[in-house]
Amino acid sequence: MYNINLLEELFDQKMLRILRMFIANKDNQFYLREISKQCKVPVATTSRIIDKLLKLSLIKIIKIKKFKLYQLHTDNSNIRYLESFLREEKRILDFFLDAIKSMNGIISVIQHGEVLKDRANILVIGEGIDAAELKRIVAEIKEKYKFTISYLVLTEIQFRQMSTMGLYSGKKKVIFGGK
Repeated sequence: MYNINLLEELFDQKMLRILRMFIANKDNQFYLREISKQCKVPVATTSRIIDKLLKLSLIKIIKIKKFKLYQLHTDNSNIRYLESFLREEKRILDFFLDAIKSMNGIISVIQHGEVLKDRANILVIGEGIDAAELKRIVAEIKEKYKFTISYLVLTEIQFRQMSTMGLYSGKKKVIFGGK
């Protein structure tokens, strides 16, 4: 298993937050203060980081009269390279799994359907799972990453019965535990 915090340890966390924000919102344009607020980085620091990203052609500037907007430079081949390991949504489920691994009663976690840019559907299979703790973890992820994890807690018997009835057809991927 890879260390999901390796990038944060190797590189400037503020730079990574700003890059991840742009990558997660490819088509959006942002004002400097908007970037600063969303990434929780001081405006002066954000300005320096933006200047560096502009010099590297990772983002582009859109001038409308006296206003400046910034957007990811999607034509840059370096963006595709960076995106492969900076995409936040791929990692968010790893944060979720790390948070629930220590919970009692969880036998397996199944991703149901595709993981989208801002959401994923999860089945949590087990016995005696702390529903309040699971709800807290999901709410924390939603607030921190603006990523919605829709989940359903089932016992093994319930999952087998519902699968037999065809209620969980479609793409399923076990992302934790057995099955």
